[in-house]
Amino acid sequence: MSRHLDTVIWDFNGTLIDDVGPVVRSVNAQLEKRSLPLLSLERYREVFGFPVADYYRTIGLDPDAETIDSLSDEFHTTYVPMLMDCPLHNGVVEALQTFRDAGARQFVLSAMEETALRAVIDRLGVAGFFDAVYGLAHLNADSKLSRGRELLRDHGIDPERSVLIGDTDHDAQVAEALGLAVVLVAGGHQSEARLRSTGHRVLPSADAIDAGILEAAIRSAE
Repeated sequence: MSRHLDTVIWDFNGTLIDDVGPVVRSVNAQLEKRSLPLLSLERYREVFGFPVADYYRTIGLDPDAETIDSLSDEFHTTYVPMLMDCPLHNGVVEALQTFRDAGARQFVLSAMEETALRAVIDRLGVAGFFDAVYGLAHLNADSKLSRGRELLRDHGIDPERSVLIGDTDHDAQVAEALGLAVVLVAGGHQSEARLRSTGHRVLPSADAIDAGILEAAIRSAE
């Protein structure tokens, strides 16, 4: 690994952990309860995005009538028990090990509620790879940009020597706002076509993550 890269910031859901199936099952339980059309995995990856309120409206839920808080609470009642059984994506542990061996600091930046986030990371046995874990203080999964700013400030992170790895166009937007290079990984919560529309490097899976690819992403952002 060259001197350009010293920090890797990971998204969690869909990037490190393979939780798309439980998410689709959980939101379909909400839709079925309201006699709304259910989502296939392919349709979900085409419509999911941030802000979450807009995504809810797209699939027929009404965050104005029912409130984001109530919809989020209902979703998590089904989702969280399944989350605890979700595995890491193939290739994730190897990538984490590669960056640790190269001396890079690693962090998690997630729109997931932080207490639950830490519990899942501990269960997966990968907490030791991360210098810090930043989630949200609530269940509403809104923008993680403000937490990203706190992460950079708290740990003296130089954006020009850092990269964010994620699985959504929102990750790309957050990285751009923070001045970070970005690499997107397909197989998570959005389709590969949507990821490619951001103009950033897209990998087919976590198995394709390596130091050389990330260095190339940083050079392309300079």
